Amino acid sequence: MQEEILFPYENIRSEQHKLIADVQEAITSEKNLLVHAPTGLGKTVAALGPALKEALANDKTVFFLTSRNTQHLLAVKTVKDIMEAFNTKIVCCDIIAKKWMCSQPGAESMPTGAFYEYCKSLREDNMCDFYSNTRSNGKPSIVASKVLFDLKERMPLSTEEINSTCREKKLCPYEVASMLAAEAHIVIADYNYLFNEKIRESFFRRSNKSIEKSIIIIDEGHNLPARCRDMQSSVLSLFIIQRAIQEAKKYGLEETQKKLGYIEQVVIELGSELTDENNEEYVLRREFEKKIDSEIGYELSIEEFESQAKVVREEIGQSFIGSVSAFLELWRGPDRGYCRSVTFKPTKTGKDVRLMYTCLDPSLVAQEVINNSSSTILMSGTLNPPQMYADLLGFRHYSIKEYSNPFSRHNRLSLVIDEVTTKYTARSPEQYQRIAAIVSDIVNAVPGNSLVFFPSYELRNQVHRYCEKLISKTIFLEMSGISKEERAQSLEKFKSYQHSGAVMLGVAQGSFGEGIDLPGDLLKCVVVVGVPLTKPDLITKDVIEYYDDKFGEGMNYGYIYPAITRTLQNAGRCIRSEHDRGAIIFMDARYSWENYTKCFPSDWDIKMTRMYKERIEKFFGRGEVANEVEERL
Repeated sequence: MQEEILFPYENIRSEQHKLIADVQEAITSEKNLLVHAPTGLGKTVAALGPALKEALANDKTVFFLTSRNTQHLLAVKTVKDIMEAFNTKIVCCDIIAKKWMCSQPGAESMPTGAFYEYCKSLREDNMCDFYSNTRSNGKPSIVASKVLFDLKERMPLSTEEINSTCREKKLCPYEVASMLAAEAHIVIADYNYLFNEKIRESFFRRSNKSIEKSIIIIDEGHNLPARCRDMQSSVLSLFIIQRAIQEAKKYGLEETQKKLGYIEQVVIELGSELTDENNEEYVLRREFEKKIDSEIGYELSIEEFESQAKVVREEIGQSFIGSVSAFLELWRGPDRGYCRSVTFKPTKTGKDVRLMYTCLDPSLVAQEVINNSSSTILMSGTLNPPQMYADLLGFRHYSIKEYSNPFSRHNRLSLVIDEVTTKYTARSPEQYQRIAAIVSDIVNAVPGNSLVFFPSYELRNQVHRYCEKLISKTIFLEMSGISKEERAQSLEKFKSYQHSGAVMLGVAQGSFGEGIDLPGDLLKCVVVVGVPLTKPDLITKDVIEYYDDKFGEGMNYGYIYPAITRTLQNAGRCIRSEHDRGAIIFMDARYSWENYTKCFPSDWDIKMTRMYKERIEKFFGRGEVANEVEERL
């Protein structure tokens, strides 16, 4: 049985067995599958085993897409375990964004768009030794061929190992990885490699792959809609234009400097009526395009800016003139499924006006890939409600499957406290004090570390003022805009309090809301304060109206459900393995509403209570709870 599905481990859990069977059925019948399966079920191996079996037998390629480095490593390890368990030769290509693999100094600090143009310019002008050493007349060089042979013998390898080997031989890691992909049975990559059209076409051309012969496994699939929107959206700010003007002045491009100055005035004019209170409005495509075209020529400006940006990139690697050109090109895109707007944002030196072209519909990017593949498997522990993701991403010929949590219910305490709310109309010093009192009671009763998430930094700071005197443990404050290194340092300090206990006050969409693991005794409790609903700005209103027209679910798909997904991701920082034990608390009256509760996993056994302190103490073995009439949500 294990060999038929390439399952390399001794035991298969019952729920995992169901998932494997469903994945196998979807792949062999060339249909799509949406999987809602809790953390710890073993989704990675359950999907990879059957997918690789099909790929090896029918000359297909498995694409395992994930944005998290830890999941890259887990996928590589899983492939290694399969190879060792069944003595099977599998060529595996682990690849990340091109700029993160580049050996040119300073490449990692460049904006993504600028990097690709910089890379293209270096290659076309034969100025990149790494590329020249790797390819000779379009084919692998002798050195590259030897390295490829060595890498295949050492399979599977992570991106870090591929990078290290290539840099030692003065080769381009990305080009070598692309060559490796041509022979790969599985490619582990970021979403961009398939869902960004330009990157996909370039990668497929280099690796000789095709969508039709691809089995796609999308990990953490709840992130895909937002990522697809971002790929098709663009912003032109006064800051970018002003930097472009400085760039033109530096390189003596007087005519370009004048044209950029005119574009700057047009953007300022479009935002001239905006204020702190009314800081956004719609812009018609032709309104901006016509102003530019009548004075400096829209098409000619794009061509001129891009030509000059190429020269700048060859010298310093990036070009703000090129960023202006790229925006002008994208602005001429479709109307349906997009929003054009201008926004005003105060800054320390004045104000920054931004012209925005925003994608509303991720299916415009996703559906071509998903529905032309041999099979697409979308997986997540928070794919709630899964039908929304099928609709948003444009799935056809699909089935939806949900799986029970493999961990004991006795290891999780899930509560809703409806005594408070963070609704804007209800916010007041009295409400902040009450929230602080409840949060303090909870974290003081927990024997270990607690994470508390708020909808915004502003609200967190209001509550923190009152918490300082009430919480008896060390308090950490998550800071906005911190680097990866600062985040890692803060997390390590927080972990060190696992025995005495500390409290991290964070934000739902901040650095610690998703993508961190705190197993075992490192985290005992997560408190989600309020509902992290986005600001109802023009774009949000357009999304709601668009989804209302398309699905009749505007408010849910465009506003409520995305906030609940963030809530569940926050809650998911607790209980990461079968040995973890912890409490998850939702604090807001709205969590008792039917439209919200139906988004919670059914096996969480969530209870509404006002005796939260007694329940927490009993759960952690520190007291007895009084009799209480329970209302099961």
